[in-house]
Amino acid sequence: MPHDHHHHGDDHHHHHLSADAGDRRVVAAVGINVLLTVAQIIGGLIAGSVALIADGVHNFSDALALVLAFGARRLARRGADAAMSFGWARAEVVAALVNYVSLIIVAIWLMAEAVGRLIDPPGVDGWIVVWLAGLALVIDLGTAGLTWRLSKESVNIRAAFLHNMADAGASVAVIVGGILILLYDWRLVDPLLTIGISLFILWHVAGDIRPVLRILMLGAPMRHEVPEVAAHLNALPGIASVHHVHLWQIDEARNSFEAHLVLEDGADFTAVIARAKAMLAEEFGLLHVTLEPETQAAGCADQEGACPEGAAL
Repeated sequence: MPHDHHHHGDDHHHHHLSADAGDRRVVAAVGINVLLTVAQIIGGLIAGSVALIADGVHNFSDALALVLAFGARRLARRGADAAMSFGWARAEVVAALVNYVSLIIVAIWLMAEAVGRLIDPPGVDGWIVVWLAGLALVIDLGTAGLTWRLSKESVNIRAAFLHNMADAGASVAVIVGGILILLYDWRLVDPLLTIGISLFILWHVAGDIRPVLRILMLGAPMRHEVPEVAAHLNALPGIASVHHVHLWQIDEARNSFEAHLVLEDGADFTAVIARAKAMLAEEFGLLHVTLEPETQAAGCADQEGACPEGAAL
């Protein structure tokens, strides 16, 4: 047993080392994006390009998205306290929602701008736009590279990562559009590409925002449904019926489950609960479990009448 405890301590130490390395990556990404914003706005003023200034402002929203992601990441590592008994990990989920909503706003704004340009295509902005868009592309891809590994383990960082990929796409559009305008004076290419990028952003957000909303709405984990878990409990010896069944996600990594178990007459409640918890851990990976044993004679002690609510389960 002491050996197990020591091993866990080592894991915890490694986790913090990797977390600090991840934080450094996010800080570097924020710094790069702020520098890019300054370069684009100055370049836009010199070239007389509103598009470049707008792209700079969009890049600044990227930096803010990363700051938000970084802050939530730090907050999520705080332990449980009297006010937050589950800890602060859900801060990352809230930050992801804010980032996705801002992405939707940016995409709609870009589309509105593009429609205006379709009606009245802008004049040529010159090579400075193409070069700065090229710089933006390199920086966006660099930032995305810094956050890519982290994005696989955090819905919050994933939202910021998607922000950057959307920006990289926008930079490609500006480069392609700028070259086509310079070569063929085909001015409609810029607004058409912008509309395409906006639709791409919205399509991505539509898929990625669902698990975030599911966690915030106390939904069951995507892998499991309540009736399935309840059916497994019902099948265990010593359990007559199951009700008041609730399964939800605390955050990305942890799930919570609670239920009332009506025991068969003469069943030993300690053995039944131990068996139920072992099954829930093995079959469904549920470790944060609260089970309340009840007898058929005494009935449910809940005051809210929650017992009949799950009777079918």
